[in-house]
This record gives sequence, C-alpha cells and structure tokens, in this order.
Amino acid sequence: MTYVESIPLSKARNLVLRKQRLVPSTQGKSKKDIVDVVKSLCGIQYDPLPVIAQAHYVTLWNRVRDFREDWLDSLLYKERRLIEFMLMRQTLNIVPTEELSYYYQGTRSVMRAGWIQRVIDKKEGDMSREILQRVKEKGEVSPKDFHYAALRPLFYSGKTFIARREKGIFRMPYYRLFSDNFPSLKLDSIDERTARRYLLLKTLSAYGVSPSRHIAYWIGYKVKETEEILQELEKEGIIAKVKIEGLRGFHWMTVEDLGKLETDAGEEDFVALLTLMDNLVRDRKWLQRLFNYTFEVEYFQKKGMKWHVNILYNNEFLGFINPKIDRPRKLFIIKDVVLKRKLENEEWKKVLERIEELASFHNAEAIKVGKTESTEIQKALRKHGFSRDKKGELLFTLN
Repeated sequence: MTYVESIPLSKARNLVLRKQRLVPSTQGKSKKDIVDVVKSLCGIQYDPLPVIAQAHYVTLWNRVRDFREDWLDSLLYKERRLIEFMLMRQTLNIVPTEELSYYYQGTRSVMRAGWIQRVIDKKEGDMSREILQRVKEKGEVSPKDFHYAALRPLFYSGKTFIARREKGIFRMPYYRLFSDNFPSLKLDSIDERTARRYLLLKTLSAYGVSPSRHIAYWIGYKVKETEEILQELEKEGIIAKVKIEGLRGFHWMTVEDLGKLETDAGEEDFVALLTLMDNLVRDRKWLQRLFNYTFEVEYFQKKGMKWHVNILYNNEFLGFINPKIDRPRKLFIIKDVVLKRKLENEEWKKVLERIEELASFHNAEAIKVGKTESTEIQKALRKHGFSRDKKGELLFTLN
C-alpha cells in the first residue's frame, strides 16, 4: 500500500497563499516582476466590467507592490511579453507570450467540448474573409468596423489577436494578424498531449496543493480526463497524493513542493482585497472547502448587483466589501460591508489601511460607506476616522 503524507490544514493554506503570490515575501517588487507573477499563477483572467478597476488590474495590484495599470498595458500592447487569448474555461486570459503555444494547445479539448468551437468553425466563412482582407488593407480592425460577433471566429482560432485597446472605461479592442506580429510563434508547435501535461502541472504549481476537481475547473477539463493525466504524472514520480487534515479525499502536490513543505517560513502579516475574478477565489467550491468561505455571485443582476471584493487577512477570509468607483467625483464608494465575525481594533486598522490603498489606486480622494445596518461596523469606522455626512453616510478623506 502506497504511503500518503498528511499535512495540517493551516500549512496547506499557507502554501496556497505563497504559491498565489499573496504573501508579502512572494510578491513582485516592480514592473519587471509582472511577467513572472503571471507565469507562476498560470495566467490571470481578463474581465471587462468597470465597476471598479478591471479585475485583472486588481489581481496584480494584490501581488505586485506599487502596481500601475500602465505597466500591464505596456507588457500587453507594446512589449508584447504578455498576450490576451481565449484559453482556460473558455474565457479571456492573460498569459506569457513565450508560453502561449502550450496554453493554446493545452486548451484545444476545452474549446472542442464547448460553444467556442462552433464559433471557430465560422473562420472560413465569407465574413471572416472580408475581415481578413480589411486587416491586410488597414493593418487592424475593431468593433467600429465589424460587430464583435463577426470578429470572434478569427480571434478564437488564433488568426488574429488583440494588439491594443482604447483608453477609457470599456477598453475597445483592436485586432491584427497574429502571423504578421509573431512570425516565429507557431500555435500548434506543441502536441496536445505535451501541452495538456504542461498546463496541468502549471495549474497544480500555481496553487501548491489541489484536488482533481479544482485543477479540472481551473483549466476547463472534465474531472475524468484530469485524473488520467494526474495518474500518469504520479507513476512518473512527478506528483504525489496527500491528505489535508480535516478534509475528505486526496489532494495533489508536486514532489518538488512536497519536499519544500517543511521549510515553510510560516505566516506573514498581510491583507488582500480579492475580486470575484481573482485566481484564489474563482472556484468557490474549492474556496469553501479549503478556507471555509464562499460568497454568492450577484454581478449579473441588473438591479442589486454586487461586486464582491473579498477581504483576506493572513490566511482567513473575514468577509467582503461591495464597492464601486465614481470616477468623475473621485469617490470610492462602499455600498456594503459584510463580515463573518467581529474584528479586533488592530484588524480593523489593517483592513481599512488596505482599503485606503485600493481607493488611492483608483485615484480617489475620498471613501464613502453607505448606510450599513451593523452598529458595530458603524462604530468601528467612526473610530478609525470616518465621519457621518448629512445623509447619514460615512465619509473618509484620503491624504
């Protein structure tokens, strides 16, 4: 019988947070670290909603010190060391350009199993030929030239790519020919089997420890095909099964990470504010299992929409804020604060300091908290510098 190592839940959580580059000592220090951060996370999801800064910017703000949006834009649209592509879970992801062939080939089965393939099949149609001709004439096209739906077949099939985006809130994309801009990069240069193994190992390494279902979720694979690859890697001695104390079932780790587990430096003090598109919280079932925390996704609603920004304090999720940014007024608005438990004074101080930093990232000059029903939260906010305005809302002016 094969021996299966058991690890404490706290150690598993700490490992995940370190691998997710949220712990201060693992974070990037400047623009030059962004590509490495994205690489170690197995990509980040692009999300266009401008409730606050777009989610991919906030994902990196949590992981790169003094992060600026133009750093990522430069790497995507000028230096082209990063690129946007339809990949994991049939969603738009940002990945290192040098690894794109692995990501592309590794997600072909995901595309074939879903609606994306039906779109790709239209790439030889009359409309796609017209778009290609226009790109050759103009150099690029955008939704100003053709409807979004008409542009998708060529983009999803890798014939075109997003070369730049307009400034502003909604960031309209402009498409150019992939082959003209990346003549030496062949998307099919890696065979699918090799790419799938690579992508699965990247995902496992990005989280440190994970069950089969979570790995399958992140990529978009079926659990059965995920387990077939995992078992193959286990036989080769690359990964190993582990038990996490207090949790049912097996989890997977790379043998390399398992060997480093005993040298874990332990907890570091930090606060992260994670949007619902962040890599750590994207799979809410896994989040509930490992961190005993989850939330309802309510941002598709026309009324009462919530944009959850989850509060992570060290290795514990405390709850969430529901913010939006009023850009013309430079006002960071928190419509609601929901906490799992009462916070101590020092915890409030650190959480609010991080919220102030997030507001400053949005170029806000003040933070406004709506009418919260919790008297405890109201008292805590007033204690830490918020004052009540004429409407009964709490206001804090940033320095």
